[in-house]
Amino acid sequence: MRITVYCGSSRRSGEPFVSAAAALGNEIARRGHVLVYGGARIGLMGAVADAALAVGGDVQGVILRDFIDRGDVHHPGVEMESVDDMRARKAGLDGHADAFITLPGGLGTLEELSEMLSFRQLGFHRRPIVLLNTDGYFDPLLDWIERAIDAGFVRPEHRALMAVTDDPVRAVTLCETGAGSEAPSKFQPAT
Repeated sequence: MRITVYCGSSRRSGEPFVSAAAALGNEIARRGHVLVYGGARIGLMGAVADAALAVGGDVQGVILRDFIDRGDVHHPGVEMESVDDMRARKAGLDGHADAFITLPGGLGTLEELSEMLSFRQLGFHRRPIVLLNTDGYFDPLLDWIERAIDAGFVRPEHRALMAVTDDPVRAVTLCETGAGSEAPSKFQPAT
């Protein structure tokens, strides 16, 4: 299975986020899955890739050429696809994935998660989406989703579009078991 991991690349990422990213990378590799990620060597991106590589995992990145020029690309052991813009980068991360896991991050991470949820809601894919909610980081987002449901902007059954856990090992299991893949799309009647 190819698991795309969305996460931050901030050099200021601290505990417990770095530990969770490392545990996730280790688990993806330990189970023989391919880690697909944004290609950076810093922040949670670097931590998840380093951990997978440390146990002999297969790691693939999709990164902007500008980031390569700045020296932010991971070491030579990572198969790297370079692209010219963010839309191509997101398409590469999406196109290579059998499942998605989102760790804490900033606006780019939120955009990536939102796009995959939106595409899933519209029925463009049926792949698992897992939110790794380390230290309650995504609690405000989950509250917002509940508010959107209460206000009628999101259907209640769309809570099931993604699975939520705070355990990196469980996150991989949820990908393997197809979490969220049975949730109806916006254009399917709820069952």
